[in-house]
Amino acid sequence: MDTKKDKDNSHSHSHSHSHDHDDHHSLLPTDPELRVKAIETLLLSKGLIDSETLDELIDTYENKIGPQNGAKVVAKAWVDSDYKKRLLEDATSAIRELSYQGRQGENMVVVENTPEIHNVIVCTLCSCYPWPVLGIPPTWYKSCLLYTSPSPRD
Repeated sequence: MDTKKDKDNSHSHSHSHSHDHDDHHSLLPTDPELRVKAIETLLLSKGLIDSETLDELIDTYENKIGPQNGAKVVAKAWVDSDYKKRLLEDATSAIRELSYQGRQGENMVVVENTPEIHNVIVCTLCSCYPWPVLGIPPTWYKSCLLYTSPSPRD
């Protein structure tokens, strides 16, 4: 048994082995859910985020914004001709009637398809993406370039 009190436990990093001392990300789990939990735990432990605020934010993105809101707007316009008229004239105000508003919901525009005109909406996910009625852009949309392809003609 070594009882030497002044034992030097340090070592030089000039030896050769297969890991990178500068790669701090290698310490994180590879599963995205575990990585998110690790980051959340770290931020909470350092007092950088509040758990109640985080829960409210998660609830907002899971339940309060999203494509279900846009579907409700369209469904109301199908069954309520007065609402449809207001929606086409001032979409922002009409959508606000259903309590959908907020970031990127300040200047909404609605167009109607007719037998003569079929509208094609091309979104490049810029800063005007309508989060309140469409929610988080789907991963597949962000990773593909469909909006650069020519639109099919009838």
